[in-house]
Amino acid sequence: MARLKYALYYLDRKLELERGKSYAVGRSPANDVVLPGLTVSRRHAVVSWRTNGFLIEDIKSANGLLVNGRRLKTAALSDGDQIAIGTCYLVFREFAGRKGSEADFDRALSDTLCIEHQMAELLQAIGDSKIRTRLFALKRSVDRARLRLDFMANRDRLTRLYNRRWFDEELDRELERARRYRHPLSLFMLDLDRFKNVNDEYGHRKGDQVLAAVAAIVLAKTRRNDMAVRYGGEEFAVVIPQLDREHAVAAAEKLRALIEREAPLRTGLPVTASIGVAFFHPSDTAGELVNRADQALYMAKKRGRNRVVLNVRKRKNDAKP
Repeated sequence: MARLKYALYYLDRKLELERGKSYAVGRSPANDVVLPGLTVSRRHAVVSWRTNGFLIEDIKSANGLLVNGRRLKTAALSDGDQIAIGTCYLVFREFAGRKGSEADFDRALSDTLCIEHQMAELLQAIGDSKIRTRLFALKRSVDRARLRLDFMANRDRLTRLYNRRWFDEELDRELERARRYRHPLSLFMLDLDRFKNVNDEYGHRKGDQVLAAVAAIVLAKTRRNDMAVRYGGEEFAVVIPQLDREHAVAAAEKLRALIEREAPLRTGLPVTASIGVAFFHPSDTAGELVNRADQALYMAKKRGRNRVVLNVRKRKNDAKP
């Protein structure tokens, strides 16, 4: 099997990353990756090798960093991850030694990165501070428009959670991180109990209010690194990385109890939820993990609703009962 090679693309440059090394990112010329702009801290972040791959970590920067649109303090990097630091965008890539793969990507370097480089050069070349200020303002407007477009493409309008399309694309990345760095990861599938009765008795407007209230509770009670998704209809998915099985089930139970307690206060209706939990195994595909969480959710419904059920993965050599 070919040894993986790693690279970080930014502006019009490419930095090849070596295993076992760390790379500083920031505005200061002393950094390994030097990015222009006052929105970049002098020492903003560090990309470092950790056992099985590279991680990026924010170093108490003024404006933080985004990885694939999510504001994070630390993130394990996977092939194709997009990193936003200030007004600059970086792309992390892995190459498995396939002939021509690196050259092909070099030739097709992202238009966004090239535009960022041209903008940085232009801003540095302009001596008139008023014009430079106006261009900075224009750049910020473009960035805000890009974020709005990203929100519209990846978020559910009613609940403001990530949508199913984004979940299907991102779950594979999360599983690859968990597999590579041997981090625990669990998936919650959450479904509102007897939600059809709400729409039938009170109308769809009230049903939307219930969905929005539950989504707000889910969003408020999940951590920055968690993924909260409207999976479809009255069903939600939550991906919880870096919690062991016991703590993941406890988190699901806290969320269930919180919905039972707080959602009625926000909506004026009794609201409960059933939650199925599946714990990730390195051999799982995304589809297998979702199916096991769905099976646990079905059992929670079957056992009386308003409860949490964990689907324990059976080993292939387990004897049949």
